Amino acid sequence: MNINELEHRTGITKQNIRFYEKKDLVHPVRNSVNNYREYTEEDVKTLKMIRLLRKLDLPLEDIRKILSEDASLNAVMEEHMNVLQKRRSELNACISFCKDLIGTEMNRLDVDDMLSKMDVVEKNGGRFMSIIQDYKRFAAAENLKHFSFKPDTMVMNSGEFTEALLQYAEENHLNLVLKKEGMNPVFEIDGREYKAYRAFDRFGATVHCSLTHPESVEVGGISQKRGRIYRFIHGPYLFMAGLVGIMAASRQSLGWALVVAVMIFPYLFFMFSMHRGIK
Repeated sequence: MNINELEHRTGITKQNIRFYEKKDLVHPVRNSVNNYREYTEEDVKTLKMIRLLRKLDLPLEDIRKILSEDASLNAVMEEHMNVLQKRRSELNACISFCKDLIGTEMNRLDVDDMLSKMDVVEKNGGRFMSIIQDYKRFAAAENLKHFSFKPDTMVMNSGEFTEALLQYAEENHLNLVLKKEGMNPVFEIDGREYKAYRAFDRFGATVHCSLTHPESVEVGGISQKRGRIYRFIHGPYLFMAGLVGIMAASRQSLGWALVVAVMIFPYLFFMFSMHRGIK
């Protein structure tokens, strides 16, 4: 097809199509007779993908990485989402200051005071967002290392084990590939190898899955001290605190309230300490 038809099919102007060609994102063939550019259905798919990603404000360099398969769509999207979240935080701060300025007379505006407030917000907000983003990366890595779930059956044989794994993958939209069946199966999710086993508790069977090489998902740039704190709050501790809190509310007991305070205090201390800049 020619460029006019391509423009109609993709909703992208001829000028932008030429621009993407110059950026080496689209690769039309040349007609050997008249040397005109000719486009294929593959070019249509590529340009529609570019249009989609540009609507998400993704930089062209990142789009090139995706199209050339130098980086996965998932990895690029996660990184871009972090950038957008940071930008959203900054925009929210700007909106807040704009509200403060609405209705303020120019000659009554204390510029120095407003700049000081902005400096405080930028400093504290930047540190806090850094802590939150680090914890998100840490939690994502920990969740990759090991997970467990309750199957519908007691998983008494290898067939039931295989069915339980495949059902879990289907319900959670995971690309699970079974490598070895049995009561200690081995499987892959997104190229990462896991080993699984079944255990029993008072509630029935539980399937536990652990990453074969957990070191492959370690998060860099986080100090050991901060990592220990992240690991602490990522565990069952906060769940226990929440459970005790519910019990305390239902019993309305001072003793239970004290237990809740003891349980939750370390978490509150963590948040305060991290916000104060403990490395």
